[in-house]
Amino acid sequence: MEGTGGGKDGPGLLCRNVKVSGRRTSLRMEPYIWDSLKEICEREQMTLNEICTQIDERRGEANLTASIRVFIVSYYRTAIGQRGFSEDGQSPLLRRAMDDAVPLD
Repeated sequence: MEGTGGGKDGPGLLCRNVKVSGRRTSLRMEPYIWDSLKEICEREQMTLNEICTQIDERRGEANLTASIRVFIVSYYRTAIGQRGFSEDGQSPLLRRAMDDAVPLD
C-alpha cells in the first residue's frame, strides 16, 4: 500500500489491489474512503472483492473508483434515512444503496 503523501491539496491516496469480476486491478482512493468501504464490508459480511465486483457489474461506463465513492455515500445516506443500521443479519441496506448509487440499466 502506497500513499502519494498528504499536503495542502488534501490527504494522500492509497493504492490497493483488489479482484474485481475475477481480474486484479488497482484502485487509488483516500484512506477515509478505504476505511468506510472496509466498515461496509464488515457490516454486510462481504469481502472487499465481492462489494467491488457488485459495483463493477452495475456501473456501466462510469469510472469504478468514482462509482465506489458514490456507493459509499449512498450506503450511509440510506442508513441515516432508516434511522441507523440493522444489526440482525444482512439488511436491505446494501441492496438499496447499490440500487441508488449504481442502478442497473
